[in-house]
Amino acid sequence: MASFIPTSAAKNSGYPSSMAIPDDVRVFSIFGKPMVSTKKTKTTILNVATNMSGAQSPLQKEVVDERKLVAWASVRQERWKGELDVKGEIPKWLNGTYIRNGPGLWHLGDYNFRHLFDGYATLVRLSFDNSRLVMGHRQIESDAYKAAKKSNKLCYREFSEVPKYDNFLAYICDLANLFSSASLTDNANTGVVKLADGRVVCLTETIKGSIVIDPNTLDTLEKLEYSDSLGGLIHAAHPIVTDSEFLTLLPDLLNPGYMVARMDPGTNERKVIGRVDCRGGPSPGWVHSFPVTEHYVIVPEMPLRYCAKNLLKAEPTPLYKFRWCPESKGFMHVMCKASGKIVASVEVPLFVTFHFINAYEEKDEEGRITGVIMDCCEHYADTTILDNLRLQNLRSWGGEDVLPDARYTTMYFVHR
Repeated sequence: MASFIPTSAAKNSGYPSSMAIPDDVRVFSIFGKPMVSTKKTKTTILNVATNMSGAQSPLQKEVVDERKLVAWASVRQERWKGELDVKGEIPKWLNGTYIRNGPGLWHLGDYNFRHLFDGYATLVRLSFDNSRLVMGHRQIESDAYKAAKKSNKLCYREFSEVPKYDNFLAYICDLANLFSSASLTDNANTGVVKLADGRVVCLTETIKGSIVIDPNTLDTLEKLEYSDSLGGLIHAAHPIVTDSEFLTLLPDLLNPGYMVARMDPGTNERKVIGRVDCRGGPSPGWVHSFPVTEHYVIVPEMPLRYCAKNLLKAEPTPLYKFRWCPESKGFMHVMCKASGKIVASVEVPLFVTFHFINAYEEKDEEGRITGVIMDCCEHYADTTILDNLRLQNLRSWGGEDVLPDARYTTMYFVHR
């Protein structure tokens, strides 16, 4: 869920930006076995992941020896800094700063949050200098965190948590604020990026949760206020940032689809590159991250889709704000960054993924394109991963892994 600075560059080979992959597209997946093949308009499914939507959580049994793990315990103080004792020796050439964020505070007074993703954001800084290691951490001072600290209660909608309403009118007011994003959290606990202009920004999936911090002191500086009129409530928690651009995806909940947008260094204005309309389902699929190559943006359309009905509920469902729609199928859309045109849109087996690991382009010896390749961590189309990230599950230890299996999956979009 967290990111770091600096990020390593993905492999990029060259596609000409005008290259299209429209009709003759083949998709291959894990271990090189063909998963989907499309020839003109005909699609044949060769190997589809099993639909696990009805699977029960393995954590129904009683755990006798319950031990709390430090990883899932709240930080004890809002701010801390100190030099760490080092066993062995840190190479003298290793100098620099590593910053990441993530949920770090999971309680308010005596009230404990239920889900890993609900925790208020904690920044962690590791500074390497001449074989010394200095660590610091600090809470991000989002509006959601400051309001909770002041009132000792939840004031904004988090991933699985909603404020407790005093009366029905308060509930109606919260729903009204939901559509203007006023009641949504700005708890930036998901990613950290360093923009080309030097600003360091913490992010979450709500657009309002884009917060600029000082990488040296970890102070919260200001909100990143986008100066455009794109609107929307949510975006991908993990944008793609390079020395020349900031790329993000904005799911369109009203007219199901996705906008692909670019923000130039030194500006706060996102400009639309293009749009992808959903091929399946009543709403766009969840987009936590997405892959990008030198010339292409790949837009994943996952059958785990946003669900307005679940979003409006005061208590969470096992899939929280989403709904599993296997009948809507899964798709991958390849968009040219230069023109915004969709050059390939193919059906793929049902999939559930949080993170894409890598993406790049290949070409032959004569410089002609041969394909787009992307890697992701895929959970066997098993949506129980979401509910198994409840803190009660993570903090329970019975000698067995509490999370369902995942697999490293590679997809090849090959042009012939």
